Amino acid sequence: MTIYAVGPEKITSRAIDLALDRMQEVDEKFNILNPKSPLYAFNHRGDPVSDQEILDVVRLALKVSHESHGAFDITISPLVELWGFYGDSSRLPHEQEIKDCLSKIGYKYLTIANNGGLEKRKENIRIDLGGIAKGYNVSQAAKVLKAEGVTSALIDAGGDVYALGKKGSKFWNVGIRSPRGEDLLGYVEVEDLAVMGSGDYERFFIKDGKRYHHILNPKTGYPAEGLSGITVIYSDPIIADAWATALFVLGPEKGLEIVEKIPGMETIMVTTSGEILYSSGLKNALKVIPKIK
Repeated sequence: MTIYAVGPEKITSRAIDLALDRMQEVDEKFNILNPKSPLYAFNHRGDPVSDQEILDVVRLALKVSHESHGAFDITISPLVELWGFYGDSSRLPHEQEIKDCLSKIGYKYLTIANNGGLEKRKENIRIDLGGIAKGYNVSQAAKVLKAEGVTSALIDAGGDVYALGKKGSKFWNVGIRSPRGEDLLGYVEVEDLAVMGSGDYERFFIKDGKRYHHILNPKTGYPAEGLSGITVIYSDPIIADAWATALFVLGPEKGLEIVEKIPGMETIMVTTSGEILYSSGLKNALKVIPKIK
């Protein structure tokens, strides 16, 4: 996590410290591997989640699940574990293992009860908010910075970026990385926008010449196909984060079709063949586009 803030040092220094502290709090609460997290208790003991902050994020996640027809699904946890992407022991599961695991997947098995608690309607359902929690964390950092009087800042959470205001009188320049190598596809000039990326280069292994990555299709149980990288640009980092995963799973054709129907959302996609696709609002916005080598 890196935060750049523009302004008097007395204000920015304190604001950055508080924002990073807040991000640490969110990380601990939403980390499903943390035994003290309500999500750990939900996954391993079936305890309902009553924490309002988590419930708010779950509601947004379920909304994106519904709108993406299940391409985004926070109950994907058993599948991620099966593939070994939670640790360093990634592997290609047998076809029957994947079929058996799919019976444990389905956001429709989650329900927010009348008392406000999150419950599961199937015993072996486990959730992972990793596909949306980073965006939420970035949004919380921005909220703290604003509350402390910072009006110009850049929050970078491992390549997922939010630009608060302008950098003085100029826009913030945010690079869009190529899914292959260290090159940039180009950069975008942004203000009060999130630039959230996802791709097959983050966590993957190669077996028999084929790349297997961690962005799994909840319907097939296998890594999503068609794209090698995606960037979503939108005002809300939480929604941008979730849709980056959903669109990657949906693939280029369906993904672009959906983006064009969401006001204010833009995307840059790189297909597995190296073709660069972008939504209509970005046709003249991406600067300096070299060819992918």
